[in-house]
Amino acid sequence: MGNCADSYVHFCTQFFEKLYRRRKNDLAIVRMLSHLYAIQGNRQKSFRMDRRHAQLDTLDPIAHYNLACDYALDKRVPEAMHALKTAIALGYNDVQWMRDDTDLDPIRQEPTFRALMKHSFSDATQKQ
Repeated sequence: MGNCADSYVHFCTQFFEKLYRRRKNDLAIVRMLSHLYAIQGNRQKSFRMDRRHAQLDTLDPIAHYNLACDYALDKRVPEAMHALKTAIALGYNDVQWMRDDTDLDPIRQEPTFRALMKHSFSDATQKQ
């Protein structure tokens, strides 16, 4: 990012951190902080917000998909697979994104990942 964009992201992050201190259960604030931290490359803080998101909205498939990505990047295969299974069970079905998402690369060759994709999306995965 450029200097102006960096400054803006930093300003937004500080702003939303202040809001979060007052409103820790506000999903919009949690999602925004996760996104801002990810833009800045702060995976640890982004991961913390993703976990908070999944705690606040246990039925949101995207929250669980993001957790799967976080765990995959940390090479925590069992946790990544559990979160991905949960995301799919809750309705996450963007097979193409799962195929292309580099965040899942660390677990892509795992037999459990391949089996989950085949079992959950047999028609779509056969087109690979």
